[in-house]
Amino acid sequence: MLAMKKILIVTAVFVFILLLAKIANQIPPPAPAGYDFWLYAQQVVECSPTDITLIDKHQTEIHLQKDENSWPPCASFHKDDMLDFYLSRGEKTHYLRDEPTAWWRKAM
Repeated sequence: MLAMKKILIVTAVFVFILLLAKIANQIPPPAPAGYDFWLYAQQVVECSPTDITLIDKHQTEIHLQKDENSWPPCASFHKDDMLDFYLSRGEKTHYLRDEPTAWWRKAM
């Protein structure tokens, strides 16, 4: 009876370790530097030469550190414009392009 208890405990620990390993393997790795991403339906709330703050339709703020060379001047962003931003990650956020948000995306 004591041997059966030990076998059961060892089996339970082994299954628990396998479960933890499976869960850990499902977590995606962090995005590598230079990873492209996009932000749809964003409005520029604040802009400076080094930082920009965007807000979406659900009032979620996103604060980004800009690289100084790729971003257009802050004066080119108007407060009421909804834009889709295409960006790239690195040490700082690299600007690729933006375009006006499609009407159907504004409604979402």
